[in-house]
Amino acid sequence: MSVGDQIKTRNGWVEVRDDFGLVMRLGPNSELSYVLDPQGGNIAHPSEQPSLIFFGEVYKFRYYVRPLEIVACGKYRTSCWYCPSSMYARNLDDNRDAFYALAGSVPIWEWDEVGESFVIVEVPEGHKAILRHDSKKPMRKRYVVEEVYPISPEDWAYIASNFANPGRWAKEVVVVDF
Repeated sequence: MSVGDQIKTRNGWVEVRDDFGLVMRLGPNSELSYVLDPQGGNIAHPSEQPSLIFFGEVYKFRYYVRPLEIVACGKYRTSCWYCPSSMYARNLDDNRDAFYALAGSVPIWEWDEVGESFVIVEVPEGHKAILRHDSKKPMRKRYVVEEVYPISPEDWAYIASNFANPGRWAKEVVVVDF
């Protein structure tokens, strides 16, 4: 992918990989964009650089991360950034998103109007957080954590069968570099 490219899955399922072990699996009616962002999605070293912006049903994991390597994060389009943990996210409605911490905790954060990062919530492993967002409010008041609770057995089964199951994703491979 090149900066400015966007993938829309429509009714399909799409897997995208990079050269550093990142795998993003997108469900139907989901999107992935590769854009320049002023903060670049890296909470430790903000600078304008390409970032992944996604929306819909998204399962993200890494096959590996090198020790002490700062890995660029991603941004869920309607809300906020999170870093490099394995997770699943989905949009619930116009104002709410759900984030699932599958392996390790998932810090969810944002940048305020003066360029300072702040943590919205850190979702513990095995839990789900529902975030409400209001784009009309100032950044630090934009997000409300509605609830954080353990992932249900039904949600685990859905994520495992539709996103974590490698057999579902072994049908056809198209290589796209980015």
